Amino acid sequence: MIVVTGRVHVAPENRERFSAVATQMCSSSRDEHGCRGYRVYADLEQDDRYVFVEEWDDDEALQRHFGEPHTATFMQSLLPLLAGPADVLFHTISSSRRLDPERGLVPVD
Repeated sequence: MIVVTGRVHVAPENRERFSAVATQMCSSSRDEHGCRGYRVYADLEQDDRYVFVEEWDDDEALQRHFGEPHTATFMQSLLPLLAGPADVLFHTISSSRRLDPERGLVPVD
């Protein structure tokens, strides 16, 4: 699995437009084959900063995603809204565990 984290700082005057653009991107991406999750979250400690979290089955699914028309539209719409460069990291995950309050870390089914 590949997990992508994207951190962005949005200019305050662009907050409403960013919300619409980001929400549409998340919704469209979750419909793609190989996408396990795609969400955007507000940073509660830093105003106008947001974090995208994407989960992809594999590199093939992620590469297909980059070729989707909605991805190009998103990038063209997003860049003018930012107050600085985005910080995007790609993490390759070989295994995952879940925290069980009674048993501690357990394998994910």
